[in-house]
Amino acid sequence: MIKLPFHRKLEHEDRDQPSVAFARYCQRELERRRDSGARLDEERFGAAVDLAVDRLRGMEGKGEA
Repeated sequence: MIKLPFHRKLEHEDRDQPSVAFARYCQRELERRRDSGARLDEERFGAAVDLAVDRLRGMEGKGEA
């Protein structure tokens, strides 16, 4: 069976835990949105990222992620 990746990964991201890779992606997205001038509630964005990263870490600890 051939497995096709559904997203691009950088070489160093292959070794990262999902929570680390997601947090890195969110940081890049936050910077992209700041640069674009798009309106963004950064406090709410940060809270959502923290919640998602905490959930991912919990799943990693249980071997689910």
